[in-house]
Amino acid sequence: MANRLFISYRRADTTGEAGRLAESLEKLLGAACAFRDADDIRPGEDFAAVLQRELAGSEALVVLIGKHWLAELQARLDRPDPDFVRLEIATALRLGKRVIPVLLNGAVLPAADALPEDLRRLVRHQALNLRDEAWAGDCDRLADAIGRPYPWRRVVLRAVIAVPVAVLAAKYGVASLAPEAANQLGLARGVVLTLLALYAGGEGLLWWRHRQRRETAG
Repeated sequence: MANRLFISYRRADTTGEAGRLAESLEKLLGAACAFRDADDIRPGEDFAAVLQRELAGSEALVVLIGKHWLAELQARLDRPDPDFVRLEIATALRLGKRVIPVLLNGAVLPAADALPEDLRRLVRHQALNLRDEAWAGDCDRLADAIGRPYPWRRVVLRAVIAVPVAVLAAKYGVASLAPEAANQLGLARGVVLTLLALYAGGEGLLWWRHRQRRETAG
């Protein structure tokens, strides 16, 4: 299964932050939600092919920009060996992926004219500051921007609680409010079904609102 997000970073600039961010996001968005080359490319694999495959399957690209990111990019412009960071960003922009620049250590988003042509659209994407002194809060903001998964485990837990509660409420409610009813069992069944229908409608509304928020954020 493809990762939901791809973390792009320069090893000479933000290696430590990339690892820390991957761990933080996996706690907030789910295990194995983030691809990072140092962790997820096995020995012997074709580096470029893996990057292309993971980018194609990811929902978003998170670009970590430190203070030396731009200088490293410019220094590599005339080198014959490929700049994989540039390739990652250019590919994501070309594929229309969601691109989130994340500014670290006081870095600022580069000006468009300081970037090669294939990266200039990067500056049109809203950036987010990730500060060491406010790491947890900033990671929460980034997780919200990416889109948190729907909490299906909580849905199951609520369902496990809701079913017996509905049965007990129907049993004792009918016995108290309609003790003379001819068909108490049938009436209780109707009450249970009504309560469960209301519960299902509430869960459906919560799911729809979550989906709308994700579509708006995307």
